[in-house]
Amino acid sequence: MKLVDSTHFRSIGKKREIIQAALKCFSEKGYTETSMLDICSRAKASTGSVYHHYKSKEQLAAAVYLEGIKEYQTGLIKNLEKQKDGFRGISSIIRYHLNWIVKNPEWSSFLFQKRHYTFLNGANDQLNVLNINFSKKVIGWFVKHIEKGTFRPLPWEIIIAMVFGPCQEYARLYYSGKANLKIEQAVRNLSDVVWRALASEKKWGKNYERN
Repeated sequence: MKLVDSTHFRSIGKKREIIQAALKCFSEKGYTETSMLDICSRAKASTGSVYHHYKSKEQLAAAVYLEGIKEYQTGLIKNLEKQKDGFRGISSIIRYHLNWIVKNPEWSSFLFQKRHYTFLNGANDQLNVLNINFSKKVIGWFVKHIEKGTFRPLPWEIIIAMVFGPCQEYARLYYSGKANLKIEQAVRNLSDVVWRALASEKKWGKNYERN
């Protein structure tokens, strides 16, 4: 059993190294110009080792994309579930999102730029599962606060759009070099705006003034 576990963890570690190497190569050379040999060299892995885990560059690129999505979503949910206050919950989502793109420029750029690439066609089912589970957890948190009277009982599509839409638009401006505000300023302003849009009338003034 110990031997099996050790082999399993080594395999996971090697896949992680290959994914990180691929991300570096894609960031430096671009997806199209990067070859599997480039990735093997960066990962310090044999061709056979890389192809053992990923049969093609397309499959590896999809794995890079999925790993980035998992890391982003896992961290955001972990932060959100700690929040007991409605305003701070909104602020935690926005702060995490904007800080993540700053701290992970290669991954965030890859996710943003490659979201419509054909290499994702083979990973659509996995991506859909990740996104559905992520949305359920986010909505689950909001539902608890809707039941407490903190937020207005809006359709879940509107809640998701109101919370993540501004973050994604700011990220687009950030990537294009058109964002002038510092991240913390953007977090405060966006948190206030989203709170105003989602908070119930009886909670808006109290929470807004306190925070």
